[in-house]
Amino acid sequence: MKRLLCRFHGEQRGAVLVLTSLALIALVVMVALVIDGGYAYVQRRRMQNAADAAAMAGACRRALGGNDAQVESAVTQYATANGATGVSWTYPTGQKIQVTASCAFPTFFAGIVGLPQMTASATAEASLDYLSRAGNLLPMAVKVANFVVEQTYQLWEDNPEAPGNYGWVDWDGVPVGDQELAYNILHPGNSGLWEIGDLIPGAPGVKEGSGVEEALTTWIGQHVTIPFYDLVTGTGANSRYRVAGFGEFVLHGYDFGGSDKYVVGHFIRWVEQGPGGGPNRGLASVRLTA
Repeated sequence: MKRLLCRFHGEQRGAVLVLTSLALIALVVMVALVIDGGYAYVQRRRMQNAADAAAMAGACRRALGGNDAQVESAVTQYATANGATGVSWTYPTGQKIQVTASCAFPTFFAGIVGLPQMTASATAEASLDYLSRAGNLLPMAVKVANFVVEQTYQLWEDNPEAPGNYGWVDWDGVPVGDQELAYNILHPGNSGLWEIGDLIPGAPGVKEGSGVEEALTTWIGQHVTIPFYDLVTGTGANSRYRVAGFGEFVLHGYDFGGSDKYVVGHFIRWVEQGPGGGPNRGLASVRLTA
């Protein structure tokens, strides 16, 4: 009987050792899942940031007229700067850029169960469109045309479609004098938001006072956003410019002294955040869509 009891206790101790070993293995696996799983999540978020930045950069480069090689360079630069070691991109449609960023990283404990390395990847998509609505506008309207990037144009001159108007506009529809116009030139945010199809009130008259000239001078060499129009209704103080889009110019200067008075600047492409859906007038909207 004593020998039987001894044998029984020995088997019990052996069973406890087996269970303890299994428990330790399970604990190691759990630790691996918690630590390596958490680290994998961090790397996944890191790759999402890399993909987001790369998609936005590629779409911006395309909006500014870049070719495929320039888009690829921008995508690669921003993906790798954010930690990606692998990057691919494509155009799912003509107005979108899709980027996948990835990186491989070593594990802390998962190597014990055969996973010495893991890979994190993420995909982002950015859309390129042209603005249908904009604000922060200089208070002048320019006839829509096929403007060429970097080419110089006269932006402001006597308008035969709206006799008595030179292209100045008045945001609130109340007759505007030189002082208010100068203030609106200095503070483009006064424009509020305008959409394609809206009718902006004209502000007739040359309005070449010293305050207007000084206000324009502050913008020489600077980027300004100007509404394009495709139709003028009414005349004089009743004129209205129908918005056809928005363009970005760099002002060179103005001349109000001669018989042919004008403001001059060159056209550029530009990218801003905002609602898309407008025609291509040079002012593009880029935003993440996925």
